[in-house]
Amino acid sequence: MHRLIISLFLCLSLHLKSTAQQGDLFLTHHSLTIEGLDNLNFDITSNSKGQLCIANRSGVLFYDGFKWDYISTPSSALSVTFDPNDKLYVGCVGDFGKIDYKDNQLQFISLNPDKHDHGLYNKTLYKDSSIYFLSENNITRYHTFQNKSYLFHLKNTEDYFTNMFEVYDQILIQTHDTLYQYQDDSLAFLDWSPPEGAKFLFFDKHPTEDKYIAGTTDNRTFIYRKPKFYECKISEFLEEHESFVNDGKWVNDRYFALSTLEDGCILYDNKNSEIKEIINQSKGLPDNQIFTIGADQEEGLWIAHEYGLSRMEVSIPFRSFSNFQGLHGNLSEVYFHNRTLYAATSEGIYYLDKEDVFKNTVYYVEKKTASKPKPKAEPEPEKKKKKLFGLFKIKKEEKFTNPQHIQKSNKKQYEKRIRKEFIHSKYLFKPVEGVHSKIAKFVVYKGKLLGAGTNGVYEINEGVGELVIHEPVRLIERERKNDRLIIGTYFDEVKIYELIDDIWVIADEIDLHGNTVLNTLNDVSGRTWFVTAGSLYEFNDLDSKNKDFKQYEFENPFVDKAKISYIDKQLYLINNQGYFYLNTKMNRIVEDTLLLNEIGYPVKHLQQRNGIIWVYNGENWFRINRDKTIKKHDVFRLFPNMNYISEYGNHLWLLNDSKEILQYVPAVADSLVALNKMFFRKVTNNHGDVNIEDHMSFEHDENSLHFEMSMPDYRGLLKAEYQYRLKGLNNKWSKWRSNNRVDFPYLQPGSYVLSVRSRDSFGNVQESDDIHFVINPPYWQTLWFYGLQIFVMTLLVIGSIFLNRFSKYKNVLITEGLTILTIVMVIEFLQSAAGNYLSIQSSPVVDFGIDVGVALCVFPLEQFLKKVMRADSQGPGLQGKGIIDILKSPFKKRTEALKA
Repeated sequence: MHRLIISLFLCLSLHLKSTAQQGDLFLTHHSLTIEGLDNLNFDITSNSKGQLCIANRSGVLFYDGFKWDYISTPSSALSVTFDPNDKLYVGCVGDFGKIDYKDNQLQFISLNPDKHDHGLYNKTLYKDSSIYFLSENNITRYHTFQNKSYLFHLKNTEDYFTNMFEVYDQILIQTHDTLYQYQDDSLAFLDWSPPEGAKFLFFDKHPTEDKYIAGTTDNRTFIYRKPKFYECKISEFLEEHESFVNDGKWVNDRYFALSTLEDGCILYDNKNSEIKEIINQSKGLPDNQIFTIGADQEEGLWIAHEYGLSRMEVSIPFRSFSNFQGLHGNLSEVYFHNRTLYAATSEGIYYLDKEDVFKNTVYYVEKKTASKPKPKAEPEPEKKKKKLFGLFKIKKEEKFTNPQHIQKSNKKQYEKRIRKEFIHSKYLFKPVEGVHSKIAKFVVYKGKLLGAGTNGVYEINEGVGELVIHEPVRLIERERKNDRLIIGTYFDEVKIYELIDDIWVIADEIDLHGNTVLNTLNDVSGRTWFVTAGSLYEFNDLDSKNKDFKQYEFENPFVDKAKISYIDKQLYLINNQGYFYLNTKMNRIVEDTLLLNEIGYPVKHLQQRNGIIWVYNGENWFRINRDKTIKKHDVFRLFPNMNYISEYGNHLWLLNDSKEILQYVPAVADSLVALNKMFFRKVTNNHGDVNIEDHMSFEHDENSLHFEMSMPDYRGLLKAEYQYRLKGLNNKWSKWRSNNRVDFPYLQPGSYVLSVRSRDSFGNVQESDDIHFVINPPYWQTLWFYGLQIFVMTLLVIGSIFLNRFSKYKNVLITEGLTILTIVMVIEFLQSAAGNYLSIQSSPVVDFGIDVGVALCVFPLEQFLKKVMRADSQGPGLQGKGIIDILKSPFKKRTEALKA
């Protein structure tokens, strides 16, 4: 009796749950777009800016929501970690190192002194200025300031390392049978009380609290709050389902995730001690075998599997109903009727139903023989009852033998039998039989659910559809006053149907002179409104004999399907041209410029069944309520391609791009402001990659600089814009633009300061730290080179004068050549110096004019040099004296004085 009550309670619980089935958490999928890479990923982490880093079989991957970057490693990258300065360290097969700049390229730089290492460095972590690399054979501690490695081996050659964790500022090392503390490059026993027989697989610190999630090899999960371990209820579920857990990560303050080898990923609500979601193939995950998991700063869970990476949103208030199997075609509308979810698609109508899943298990029963007396039954040892998690399970007890328990030496005979075991219940969409055409609209008429489409109107009843009106339906509306159906066809006809004795008959036809009816509304007062390409028709009584109707024209040049609704007790028409209302006093349609100024042009516009209008202005979704209040919904920016929205059961249901069915459940924290930061994704010059430092110096041939910015955006809604200012070139900020590159193809020598700002679609502005850099002039434009030139030219002038004075008739050609060369070099030097300091960039004609002007300026100097350099003792030089005479005069006088 007791079991019967439990069984009835179980059935009732399952029924109640089926009627309130929740959708799945929102999943997006990512495939690598880099040629030659596969999807075998081993570790996932992110830096302080929010950029994702993935250890891949071929190297290291970076992702910011827009673009994948790849850096090769000498072998498979197995583990990654960042230091506080966002420098990345990588553990590989037989090697470990860092990603840094070398030879003008960002690349892997090995830090392993052992060139013949064959270890698998599958764990890497940072603590106290040191990076720890763990392989099965050794631990290497690399000190980042000393640039020195310290190696540790186990003394027992049969022992080996399996894992490494940082817990409460201690490095813990797990061997095959013991957990140690690594301190002062040696192992020490821990003074704590771990769970009995625990061999740990993972520890992960809570984002804000001083506690850890921990997992063991026997599939138990604990919350470790020093000094005690508290086992989570999820351990019972793992034991019951015989799941193999391989990793665990906190996603946010409330949820942590466990990855398994065959059951997908489990999201656990630690606050309520219950499973939030099991993410597997039935929930949209491409594969149930999970390689590794990681979390980003937007509270997204990244799941690595054989087909790439999937990201699950935990915080956004949307649930997806698109992962349930059986749904085909493009979606046009969803509707709840009799507690069942119906979906209209381009291939028919589908409804969500529950189905039980069973498995067949083979077991063997010992054959009974009549010749031998039945042995006396011995009492069976009492079996330990399995703990159950969630729902109760009641199994009929049988005596059976599993195949793996039968030994070859066993002489007993067995009979093969098959037992059908319940596994779980799943939800799937089932097609409504008899409907195989496009359905665009649902209508309830006299308690009956009708689906209308290109083939006509179908009546849906218990999973079966019957064609009751055979018309190519463009639109359908229920007339309240006479309880009839208004149908607009693709042949531009308006027909009124009525149900009489379960027979649909045409009650009337309305002639609109061939105008295409785009939308219709039958209001509470009984009036019927028809919207055509450029007119609004008003019928007080929908009767073909009644010619008393009114026509109002409005602007609709693109034949947009205008939405029609009452807003603040006025009839509004909303299309992509703006917001219009019927002014009854002026008896015409007038534009509402106030709404236009407040919201902007309706790039997209949708209408709920209760008349509420939704408008997308290209950046955000706005809801215009019946009382004309406007609410901005930032969270709906996730779905700019939303093409349907309506409200059922206090929840909003929407269709995203005719592909996904989503349920919106309002949350307390209904905000999507990202925590990620703008950063310089890549900086290059004409020689290669550039490492951004506090003060950078570039040579004259490295004066082409390119800066590429990024703001991680895994939801795709930030729409970041950038502006920059380069002091030393232009002190004004540039205009905001979506281009994330700043290019300076040619910079003159000088000192510069670059500042960059980013602005997201929420209006948040971030500004980077100033980047100071200097473009050094070429050596021939430096002061020391100018000084050297002056010194050399001075020697040439003196040499020329000397030869002119003392070699009057000897070596005439050499003397004249040296004189001309000296004069030309002086003039060229002056012209070059003037051009460099003037730094005038203009057209070739203007440059030629400047050169002529400089030449005219130096012409008197040229004449003066000729006169001085070629002067003799009687010549007209410097008052009859040459420069040599002037230089020799003091020495001559002094020599004569000494002789006297």
